[in-house]
Amino acid sequence: MARRRSSCDASTRVTAAQVQQVTTELLVAHLPLGVTGYRYGDADIFNVLVAAAAQQRSLESVCQQLVSAPSANLVRHYLIERLFAQIDLDALEAACNRLLVARLPEAVRARPVRLAIDLTLRPYYGTVGEVPDQLRRGAAKAGTTRFHAYATAFVLDAGRRVTLALSFVYAHEALADVVTDLLERVQCLGITLDYLFLDREFATVAVLDALHDQPFVSVVALPKRGARLQTLLTGRASTRTTYTMRSADDGAITFPLWIACRYAAGRRGQHRREYWPFAVVGRPSCSWPVPRLADAYRSRFGIESRYRQAEQVRAPTTSRQPGLRLLLVAISLLLPNLWVWLQAHLLRVTSRRDRATLRAWLAATFRLDRFRDLLIVALQARYAVHATLTLPLACPCPLKL
Repeated sequence: MARRRSSCDASTRVTAAQVQQVTTELLVAHLPLGVTGYRYGDADIFNVLVAAAAQQRSLESVCQQLVSAPSANLVRHYLIERLFAQIDLDALEAACNRLLVARLPEAVRARPVRLAIDLTLRPYYGTVGEVPDQLRRGAAKAGTTRFHAYATAFVLDAGRRVTLALSFVYAHEALADVVTDLLERVQCLGITLDYLFLDREFATVAVLDALHDQPFVSVVALPKRGARLQTLLTGRASTRTTYTMRSADDGAITFPLWIACRYAAGRRGQHRREYWPFAVVGRPSCSWPVPRLADAYRSRFGIESRYRQAEQVRAPTTSRQPGLRLLLVAISLLLPNLWVWLQAHLLRVTSRRDRATLRAWLAATFRLDRFRDLLIVALQARYAVHATLTLPLACPCPLKL
């Protein structure tokens, strides 16, 4: 008589150790350090970085928490000597990009995707004179106006929401060059674009000109400024027209202007008509109605959700080392990518009749915080956690519980 499979059979389980092993092996494979000490290896160095990211703690804090993990100074030493001193920032960026796409859901390449490109700023508190070419100016935030800037390309399609490319943005770098670089990285992956959505900060003549002849539709939100544009934001219905944008440095460009008109209906406390202007450029013509285009653009806010997820798995740092800051950002983007890949992998290896059940369970139970908990449990089990505090002197009043 055949043995009935237990509900806790290995085929129905994903262990914390497996999740941690996949994560660490990817980091070691794409960013080899060559650490072969009698006590620690490459995996131990990256395990500390993953533990810091999963717990949103600094390297110092995590190394003080884990009993047998390498010290924070040793981790920084190996990273600086074996990684940052061996390759420049551009080479490190390329390695991080290979790392991000090492495990992608197969569905990402199955059909054209909707892509969003965004720019995020990380506060910098060091001396500006040390790295003037790396710091971009921005509106005051978190007590500074100097930032390290990173641009990302992110798939907006449900079930395939992964970060495909990451770029370190230098102070002198034009946004048009950043967009072109990210698009080239995405296209080199064999991924076809259907639509590209960009925020208002990319609404420049240079960016629109770079996107004008691309083989996909680009939708760029426009800031509501300029006397002529303001005169067009009227009426009771959505409309299409043309508009000319001018720049002292880049000349002028004329493009299709789509204006979506909607009634606020109490959203954000407003009870009036709202207007959303978009530049719609690219070789193919978009046949969508204007309201549908506006709805599609709203999916761009999925990238804001991804940034919030990345914040859940980002190790904080005050380091002025650009390589370390870039690496921590890459890890914060990698972990959500692996979470999405793992869900897609589990669905792929499950029989068709059971996929609906598994999909519902994944949506309700296997959230990013659960994935993060698995990493934390595995790393704490591997290195153990300090369970006592050793005081530097005798305490006259020990705790009595």
